[in-house]
Amino acid sequence: MMLQPKSRLTSLEKSTQMRTRRVVSSRKKQAYTIDNKILTNFAGNDYLGLAQDDRIKQAMIDGINEFGFGSASSPMITGYSSAHQQLEEHFADFSGRERALFFNSGYHANLGVISTFANRNTPIIADKHVHASLIDAITLSRAPHDRYHHHDHQHAEAILRKQTDHHALLITESVFSMTGAITRVDQLSILAKENNATLIVDDAHGIGILGNHGRGATEHFHLNKDDVPLLITPFGKAIAGMGAIVSGNHDDIEYLLQHARTYCYSTAMPPAFCRGTQMALRIIQQEPWRIERLRALIQYFHGQAAERKITLIASDMTPIKCILTGGNELALALQEKLISHGLFVAAIRPPTVPVNAARLRISLSAAHTETNITLLLDILADHHAHANR
Repeated sequence: MMLQPKSRLTSLEKSTQMRTRRVVSSRKKQAYTIDNKILTNFAGNDYLGLAQDDRIKQAMIDGINEFGFGSASSPMITGYSSAHQQLEEHFADFSGRERALFFNSGYHANLGVISTFANRNTPIIADKHVHASLIDAITLSRAPHDRYHHHDHQHAEAILRKQTDHHALLITESVFSMTGAITRVDQLSILAKENNATLIVDDAHGIGILGNHGRGATEHFHLNKDDVPLLITPFGKAIAGMGAIVSGNHDDIEYLLQHARTYCYSTAMPPAFCRGTQMALRIIQQEPWRIERLRALIQYFHGQAAERKITLIASDMTPIKCILTGGNELALALQEKLISHGLFVAAIRPPTVPVNAARLRISLSAAHTETNITLLLDILADHHAHANR
């Protein structure tokens, strides 16, 4: 018999997996007022410090004055504005792709892409740790699927080689959000070509971070539209907005436009968001110091953590830094200790991560300072020292 909601909630509480929302009443750079306390935020994904940029805010205000509050229609009817068109063209040029299509969210984009390019006969092979939106998209497609061991390309190849009857989809993320690890997209691209598969990459945490100009995984690995036929780029991380763009060759994007239900049957994103997003892209292109500053802070963090003998689950190239606690209770206790010192860090527990793999997830931003980082690491080192006495 299926558990009732109350029983399920009780079970979540007992296993310390109950999630709570925290009220943010004001934000100024990385100083957030949360539950009436000013905290330095190390839990967001505003990697380049763009979320409160005055130029982006003004671009959105101008967009509202130009087009009004909302689109009030599907993009297939009257919801597609010149602001949407210009954003798509700008992103295609920025990323070196033929064409791009703007969805309302990364979730919408992933559902739309996989439901369009997969059917019940399409084998799907995905990294075991891909995002929930990709897992849901794969499940809802009703396609036969396998999930290869995380970052184990030999395992992926073994599965792909068995798929001889139908064209397969090979799916991964460029940067995994719970570790900061970078996928060797170049190797997967070769693997997909050798096995007549289409590579789909979710670049949510790669855009604005990877590549000399912040163009993401394809720039980082020097890949073109033929190497990564379908690139999904959510805008809620380094670009600090919302929505997502899918880019590729002209025919694939036209096919997606015609068949993606999450695109065709959703009210289009308000044009003002397109104006704000386009401004964010311009700033990334015009102000390379943001990426340089973030990379300097990443190296500073790693150096200071090593001095304090703090063990990280982290790449030294991405702003995501994780400290494994194992148990849920310890993750929550460390989170509360940091809050008491004016710092907010995310305590990540199952089902977001596997059982007994709870962790603190620290997100760095170009808006942070070395002083912020030093304080955070000092508190963590002090906790570790006391725990080992």
